[in-house]
Amino acid sequence: MDERSSQGNDVAEEQTTKGAPWQGPLCADRIAVVTGGGGSIGSACGRAFADHGADVVIVDIAEDRVAAAVAGVESRGRRALGIVSDLTVDGAVDDMIARAADTFGRVDILVNALGEHLALAGPFESSTPEGWDRLYRVNLLHTMQACHAVLPGMRERKWGRIVNFSSVEGIRSMPHAGPYTAYKGAIDSFTKTLGVEFAGDNIRVNCVAVDKTRSYQVNFYEMPEEYDRHVPVWVPAGRYGEGDDVAAVVLFLSSEMAAWVVGQTIVADGGTLAGGGWYRTPVKWTNSPLLVQYFEDDPSINAARPRGVQ
Repeated sequence: MDERSSQGNDVAEEQTTKGAPWQGPLCADRIAVVTGGGGSIGSACGRAFADHGADVVIVDIAEDRVAAAVAGVESRGRRALGIVSDLTVDGAVDDMIARAADTFGRVDILVNALGEHLALAGPFESSTPEGWDRLYRVNLLHTMQACHAVLPGMRERKWGRIVNFSSVEGIRSMPHAGPYTAYKGAIDSFTKTLGVEFAGDNIRVNCVAVDKTRSYQVNFYEMPEEYDRHVPVWVPAGRYGEGDDVAAVVLFLSSEMAAWVVGQTIVADGGTLAGGGWYRTPVKWTNSPLLVQYFEDDPSINAARPRGVQ
């Protein structure tokens, strides 16, 4: 072993001994803002941050969900601020960041978890500019506005973490959801550019793309019992995801453990994207599953399918 290799090993051992990034708590004394913070994923992020030493600002349009998420943070001994707000309204994002700064002095971590398809699926030629604008505001615009609002302070303090939310539908196709997938794909691209642009300021901007996770938007995949046996076919991991599954990824990206992760979109989907259209059946894996209900001539057969089944 040459001298340089020996010195490198000594430095690595010293770093591990004195202050490895995985030594908890992972977000001690940080201030985190979570939009969509009353949802299953957003509220789980709030609890995860509180468990690891952060104070949390919960922002959501639903007052009851905000109250529940705030209670979840405070029950863990951390401070919380609840903001009931519609972030699609002009000026709402700036007001959110101002209130967070007034209460806690700064924003160290921003989680842009707000996003929604608004049940606007349909042929693209039937979509409208009004629908495009609604999807733009609830998915992309507030994300850009919030990043724009917090980055100056993060640059000044030379530390920051931003975690955006896109979707696997922004990476693959989703027929009858062109505008939605366009905005989700834009979030991935926006994240990559910001991540590189501000990496030198010790700010990490990354993204999480989610699928098959129980949430209000998909009615928590509550379906008749006879559909349970289909879940291992649809999801390689064999189950639906929970808010805590995704919050664990967000916690990692919000901590020093992600210091070497720049501008990435981390897919948290139980394997649906990587599966690439392959499905596990009781006999074998297939890329051509037979779902006989799709071939029924009676439209009411398909209309009766549970909401969570596309």
